[in-house]
Amino acid sequence: MKRLILCIAIIVVIISVSVFSLLTIKNKNEHLIETLNAVTEYAEDKKTDLALEKIDEFSRLWKKYYICVSFLVESSCLEDISNSCAKLKALLMKDSEELYSECEAIKYGITLIYNNEFPYLHSIF
Repeated sequence: MKRLILCIAIIVVIISVSVFSLLTIKNKNEHLIETLNAVTEYAEDKKTDLALEKIDEFSRLWKKYYICVSFLVESSCLEDISNSCAKLKALLMKDSEELYSECEAIKYGITLIYNNEFPYLHSIF
């Protein structure tokens, strides 16, 4: 009987940690995507100072996100997104159209992280 209770307790803890991890990733993803949307809006409106502030904010958020999510996700995906993040400020200063494509690539990568971690039936079996 003690083994059964211990097994149930372990399963409950594992499920709880998994749900908490997914919710954390989802909330942080939404905040990162909102910040990137603000960057692109300010860049389109030629408000470079505000866009730079948002890029700095995004960089701080990304560093925290990277540390938090690196325990859950393979590092190659995070490194690709980090490379794109490093380009944002330079692309904004050059007033390059590539800024928008880099922002979209980052959004896609962030969304992909959540989708890869979500326990869909097709990914379990």
